[in-house]
Amino acid sequence: MARDQSRRPTPRKKKPRGTGAPAPRPSAAPRAPRRARAAVSARAASRTSAPGRGSTPAFLGTAGRAPAAAANRPSASPRERRQRHQRGQALRVVLGVVGALLAVALVGVVVLFALRDSSAFEITSVEVEPTEHVSAADIQNLAQVPVGSTLLNVDTASLESALRRNPWVASVGFERVFPHTLKITITEQGIDALVVMSSGSVGWYLGDAGVWIQPAKIEAAEGQSTDDAALALALSEGCLLITDVPSTVDPVAGSAATDDVLAAVDTFRSGFTQDFASQVVCYFAPSVDDVSCMLQSGVQISLGSATNVEEKETLARGLLEKYPDSAVSINVRVITNPSVKPVASSYVHSGGGVSAGGDGSSGDSDDGTDA
Repeated sequence: MARDQSRRPTPRKKKPRGTGAPAPRPSAAPRAPRRARAAVSARAASRTSAPGRGSTPAFLGTAGRAPAAAANRPSASPRERRQRHQRGQALRVVLGVVGALLAVALVGVVVLFALRDSSAFEITSVEVEPTEHVSAADIQNLAQVPVGSTLLNVDTASLESALRRNPWVASVGFERVFPHTLKITITEQGIDALVVMSSGSVGWYLGDAGVWIQPAKIEAAEGQSTDDAALALALSEGCLLITDVPSTVDPVAGSAATDDVLAAVDTFRSGFTQDFASQVVCYFAPSVDDVSCMLQSGVQISLGSATNVEEKETLARGLLEKYPDSAVSINVRVITNPSVKPVASSYVHSGGGVSAGGDGSSGDSDDGTDA
């Protein structure tokens, strides 16, 4: 029986070799719906950003592990919590006290400004305490309290400035005695020295602040020299005598003493040891290069210019120890050639005191005994 030719399979065509033609691609799989794709992306993102998977949430940055570290710290003990509570309580108490003090101070300032001009504290009485050289009348005349002044608004600085016009006044104190009394207390300037000019009849008190105070008349008794009278006055005042000062020194009450000869004397006074300086009762200062001093023992020492003060004291001490029982005149003007000479009186005038020979010369004579 003959085969049906119509059902024969169609013969497959052979691919020609060496042609290089690409094989046909299989058709692409159908794409998933858009919603399915979005769900898959969300799940992938959640797995990537989940903590504990080796990644850090972007919003935490480098501090992403801090909450975990804080969570691992042990909680505060009861004692620590109690201490923190006590510190907080103490701080609140301190702040409360400070606030209360500030409030009181503010109230006080307000009250002060309200009452400073009040007639309730108007000054109706001024009490003064006179001193040896400043009388009650002097204080009243200098310190004129303006009418209407109160204890709270009185200008004490102006009153003190007025009182200091008296050269004896060193400082002023004020005491308010409510409701109406102002007390004024004066502290006097101490007398440092009695300075006698070369004329010898008038001296001036020099205060311990280096300010001229007032003149002092030198009155010699019968048979007493002016220098002896001046020394007696200085000793009675408990101060030093500086005599034979040149007439170029012109004191003015209340002004500072700035003269060169007085500065030279101060150089010796400050350069001597305290023990030696306390023995000096008088300085003779006719010029800056011709200064001498007299000790309590009556020994007079020619010092010359105010240089090598320590060396001159050392030389003078050595000569005093060498001649302990003699009234002598010591010359240490030139430290390389000190000398000593006996004198006839325990009080020698400046001419003899300045020179080693006591003859009124100003030089470095060698007619005494070499040290």
